[in-house]
Amino acid sequence: MQMPLVSVVIPVYNGEAFVGQAIESVLAQTWPHLELIVVNDGSTDGSAEVIGRYRDRLVLVEQSNQGVAAARNAGMQRAKGDFVALLDQDDWWRPEKLARQVPLLAANPRVGLVHTAVDHYDQTRQQWVGPLNPQAKPERLVGQCFRQLLLDNQIYNSTVLLRRAALEQVGLCDLSIRGNTVQDYDLWLRIARHWELAFVPEPLVVFRIHSGQGTWDRRLMLSEEARLLERVLAEEGLTGDWELRGRMARLYDQLGTAQLEAGDRRGARQSFRRALQWQPTGRARLLWLIGWLPSPVIRCLQALWHHWTSRPSAPGFPLAQTHSPQK
Repeated sequence: MQMPLVSVVIPVYNGEAFVGQAIESVLAQTWPHLELIVVNDGSTDGSAEVIGRYRDRLVLVEQSNQGVAAARNAGMQRAKGDFVALLDQDDWWRPEKLARQVPLLAANPRVGLVHTAVDHYDQTRQQWVGPLNPQAKPERLVGQCFRQLLLDNQIYNSTVLLRRAALEQVGLCDLSIRGNTVQDYDLWLRIARHWELAFVPEPLVVFRIHSGQGTWDRRLMLSEEARLLERVLAEEGLTGDWELRGRMARLYDQLGTAQLEAGDRRGARQSFRRALQWQPTGRARLLWLIGWLPSPVIRCLQALWHHWTSRPSAPGFPLAQTHSPQK
């Protein structure tokens, strides 16, 4: 049997600080039959020079800055492999990553996506840390798990190995989704509709936490996730599912709290109204009412609440929360 070719796609935008380690982690894979495709998405820093050090060991795609989803698409379109792996510019792989995943795709033609466990490294503190979401259970996302995936996205981009046939069936990243938000989640859902998923419990990927990740727009992230799930639930006839209705209510609650924190009282009221429509709760009613108060009063209430609880994750008022694993 011929050894499957794996195409590895790394989108790069101003990633000179970390992309060298990402590239080296691919070149150090124990799986020998691979091609590495690096897409330079209009970087303005020294990324091109870093990539150039490995020029004879990779395929370079250059394009104007179009965003990470467009860069991933450009790399996947260039890929020749039977399987396609994704790696973010600031993460890295352990050497056995592909060697652990490829047999799961090769052995079961029904599997379209294999993901793995991850370790987390805090770049600022220079130390290993716990998961972003301690309650995450990515091991549940196996087999026919479309509904389970609708309940939460616990799949990190850099862990994924995809079957080329699955991409040919469902298409690439949807560029109509705004910003660097849920293009990955949308792709996983489209694959999970038609294919089984598999999971490797070993932490074969390192997810790097660093200050550059702070540029993402939480309100846009949550808004696009809500828009995506509204569409999918309607298409699949799942709007009456009580557990999924609770998922939507929590999502709109998170969006409303983020909007309230940003001073967008009108947007917050709309989001809390949607939360109540999906699944009424006393919390959503209270926060909808709070959204009608003047901004100075809301800020005063928030300050009093934070002082009273003295906890960074206290419920009831808008606070920072974890996000799905999208960079």
